[in-house]
Amino acid sequence: MKDYTADEIEQMRYKLNGESPMDRIKRKCREEPFVPAGMPHIYRAKSVALTCFALVAATVGIKTGNRAYANNMFRLRVAAQGFTVMAMVGGSLYYQQAQKK
Repeated sequence: MKDYTADEIEQMRYKLNGESPMDRIKRKCREEPFVPAGMPHIYRAKSVALTCFALVAATVGIKTGNRAYANNMFRLRVAAQGFTVMAMVGGSLYYQQAQKK
C-alpha cells in the first residue's frame, strides 16, 4: 500500500467532501501567501488583478487615442505578469524548503 503525504491526504479529503470556491481560495492563500498577493483568481488561471487593470487601462488608452498611456499600461501588464511568475516560483521554493524541515 502506498504511503501518502499529509498534503496528498488533505487533497483527497477536499475532493471527497467537496470544497466551495471560497474555501478553496482560503486554502490556497494559506498554502502560498506570496502568489495570492497579486491574484484574484487563485486556482489555475493565475490572473493578476494588476494585469487585468493594466489591460483594461491600455484598451481605454487605445480607444481614446492616447498611445503613450496605452504603451505604459502594456509595459505595466508585462511587469505584473513577471511579478506573478516570480511570486509563484518564490512561493513554491519557500514551501518546498519548509516541507523538508
